[in-house]
Amino acid sequence: MRALVGGLLGVCLAVGLAGCDSSPKIYPVTGKIEFPGGEVPKGEIAVVRFEPVAVGGEGVRGAAGDIKPDGTFQLTTLDPDDGAFPGEYKVALTVVKTYIGQEPLVDRKYTTAQSTPFSATVSPDADNHFEFKVEGKPPR
Repeated sequence: MRALVGGLLGVCLAVGLAGCDSSPKIYPVTGKIEFPGGEVPKGEIAVVRFEPVAVGGEGVRGAAGDIKPDGTFQLTTLDPDDGAFPGEYKVALTVVKTYIGQEPLVDRKYTTAQSTPFSATVSPDADNHFEFKVEGKPPR
């Protein structure tokens, strides 16, 4: 009897703890990127990347999204279009002509977290819609 009660308590405790998820929540993130001339450069890859400023720790993970022909995007972290964890991000772009050559179609300063002028803070208390304007001509 004691073993049965102990076993039931163990199962109840395990079920109760399984329902307690203390990991950070993901929030929907949308936005628009404005390119010179008003159109997304024509290439095989057009992606926006949110790269976390803080490295390490729980819930610190980057997010990315395809840039649609009208410049809009929606971020994905774990599931399609789910958004991003709250926090500060540097926002970089991967817009290249071909998969193989990786020839950039935007100024290189926009392509890495270290050089991009773009940043964003995802917050539980905000609409998390961000707009960025790309300036200058792409490298030749």
